[in-house]
Amino acid sequence: MRLGFWFAAAMLFLPVEAFAQDGACPAPNMPLRPIIATHTQPPYPEMSVMTKEEGTTLLEVAIGADGVPTDTKVVTSSGSIRLDQAAQDFVKANWRWTAPTQNCKPMAVSTRISIAWSLHNASEASVNAQLAPPTVVMDIKDFPPEALARHEQGTVMVTIYVLTTGRIALARVAQSSGFPDLDDKCVALAKTWRWGTASLDGHPVNTSLLALCQWKPQ
Repeated sequence: MRLGFWFAAAMLFLPVEAFAQDGACPAPNMPLRPIIATHTQPPYPEMSVMTKEEGTTLLEVAIGADGVPTDTKVVTSSGSIRLDQAAQDFVKANWRWTAPTQNCKPMAVSTRISIAWSLHNASEASVNAQLAPPTVVMDIKDFPPEALARHEQGTVMVTIYVLTTGRIALARVAQSSGFPDLDDKCVALAKTWRWGTASLDGHPVNTSLLALCQWKPQ
């Protein structure tokens, strides 16, 4: 699996020389440098393969004076919470740098990195994993009064991101009915639905799915 990534900080690869015998620092000011062996590509989440999620995650990484990431923040989302979280977790746990120095003292800094997620690079194991979809209990009943008065009707498609607890972390319109009141009501209703837990090869996982609200005045 190959994923593209780049570093926003300037990376200069300079040899590290021993201090002079008189104790002077030969290179008092050094730039941030990656430890290349640690900068491996994050594994593609299996659930993201099944739901065909792709995109590019831009992260801001806070790096301590020891070169270890202390925090990661999503600057630009890939469009998938799951891919963004996978990028954050992997970079924080695995990537390392040689911290920059000023007057021979290591400094804490931040840098930006971009990770591209492409299904062409997903592993065969991910593609073949078996998914047990979540169960759902829906209670749709309240037609928006204003929309009903205007005789509006249509179908709303909503993308829902469900945590392993069954709690909905995100609900947003994927395909509009053409009527804002119907779209907004569908999203509001989706956030009240109760969900079971999705599993992947027997293990609970976060998942995303699509739900439809069909609005037809009686």
